[in-house]
Amino acid sequence: MSIMTIEDGNFTVKAVDGDTHLGGEDFDRRLVEYLMKDFKRKHKKDISKDKKALSKLRIQCELVKRRLSLEKAVK
Repeated sequence: MSIMTIEDGNFTVKAVDGDTHLGGEDFDRRLVEYLMKDFKRKHKKDISKDKKALSKLRIQCELVKRRLSLEKAVK
């Protein structure tokens, strides 16, 4: 994990930490877990057993990750 600031197109790394062996799938899994918990908290509904909902959520998490990566590369 890296924490950075972006000002006027300049990237400054503020901190780097974590397991360097973790990959994109680990990020996706953690994001899905976080969003499932957040959804349950807000809507009082557990979607962890709904395969269709989880599949859609995983796909969207991966798309968001890719968009963030592309956004970083473009700037």
